[in-house]
Amino acid sequence: MVFGNWFYRLFAVFAGLIALQAAVATGLVIAKWPSSGAAATVTSQLWALAVLSIGVGGTAIWFCVRQMTQPLTELSRFVRSLSADEPASTATASGSDELGLLAAAVSRMQRDLAQRRDQMEGHSDRLQTVLSSMTEGVLAVGPDKSILLANEAARQQLEFATPDAEGRSLVSVTRARAVNEAVGQALAGTAPVVREFDAPGSARRRLALRATRLPGEPCPGVVIVLHDMTEIRRLESLRRELVANVSHELKTPLAAIKGYAETLRLGAINDQQHNLHFVRRIEEQADRLHQLILDMLQIARVESGQQTFDFGDIAVESMFYQCHSQFAESAAARQIELKIEQPPQPLWVYADEEGVRTILSNLVDNGLKYTPAGGHVLLRARGEGGLVLLEVSDTGVGIGEQHLDRIFERFYRVDKARSSELGGTGLGLSIVKHLAQAFGGTASVESQPGRGSTFRVSLPRSAKKAMP
Repeated sequence: MVFGNWFYRLFAVFAGLIALQAAVATGLVIAKWPSSGAAATVTSQLWALAVLSIGVGGTAIWFCVRQMTQPLTELSRFVRSLSADEPASTATASGSDELGLLAAAVSRMQRDLAQRRDQMEGHSDRLQTVLSSMTEGVLAVGPDKSILLANEAARQQLEFATPDAEGRSLVSVTRARAVNEAVGQALAGTAPVVREFDAPGSARRRLALRATRLPGEPCPGVVIVLHDMTEIRRLESLRRELVANVSHELKTPLAAIKGYAETLRLGAINDQQHNLHFVRRIEEQADRLHQLILDMLQIARVESGQQTFDFGDIAVESMFYQCHSQFAESAAARQIELKIEQPPQPLWVYADEEGVRTILSNLVDNGLKYTPAGGHVLLRARGEGGLVLLEVSDTGVGIGEQHLDRIFERFYRVDKARSSELGGTGLGLSIVKHLAQAFGGTASVESQPGRGSTFRVSLPRSAKKAMP
């Protein structure tokens, strides 16, 4: 079939050439023909035949050549559109000859390329989605230490100097010297490079990286995965500090109890003048130890979510008067005025009643401990949108600015010596913060040394008791 198509085309070409040759021969005959009257008539007829032969032969040759060149031209245009990544339908050459088979093969190649391109674009989109949603930073660096790929987490963790990092050198984009050194070590060796370093920038971050050399010779580059270890290291530090503080807080009353008990055992029990004093001191230290354990258990239950709360509508004014009654005698003994500022309208919160009572008790007890004689402690409340702000203000010694960020941490004390003398466990404010968060609120403090402190707890306002 293929041979037949080409045979007909070649036959048409040969026919055209024969027609042209016949025309040329006719012209030569006419040139030698005698110029008589009858000959002139024959000559004109021969000229007409020659012109007709030239026309027929030229047309046949033009048609055959066009039939052979047009598919090649369209195939060439189609291939150029593919190389230029322009949209194209399919190759237009048809038939069962070589050009038709070539057009069909090119069309199949176009469909395969389009399918593979769609697959690659889909894979690229999924890869970009995965990389952008990762909290770990991913960085790909070429053998010349130029950045090939970086996700958003890596840009933020290393604080890139420019948003267009791809193609730039690693040194010009980030000041993290440890990353550059890890890339060099990974390119030089075969084992992954693991290290931890402090990232440069305004925010202090502790990052851990793992640099892995990509397989292949020559090496195509290095992939770096960054993990933000800041919060983990902070929690580890807090845990170590907590263990040390708990050990110290438990050791102090236990040592006192052991010392007093040993004194009594060595003969002081028969000292009628001092033996009751030692017994009372043992009782005080035991009470302190018991309160410390209760506070620690309460914080643990609140943090783990195991403590069950009985949420309900609570009148703030009623809680203020209960707290006033609880500490009125202690305040009078310290010569401190304990006052309540009446809110302009009744305020209700939605929380656990015992939890709110614990919050107010810890704040008032803290204010009485650190307020000198002649001062005062004030309880007040005000509404602010969907929240009720409970405030306990005192005219005590105040808190330095450097301590405000850590004042709600467990066992954190501004003046450790004085806190121990006053008998605090160092957990009261931490309990306040955790209870407020469990009720959907917050705890904060404003203070200046020598001018007193204001502790503020926000709790959700009761929707049923809200004023119109």
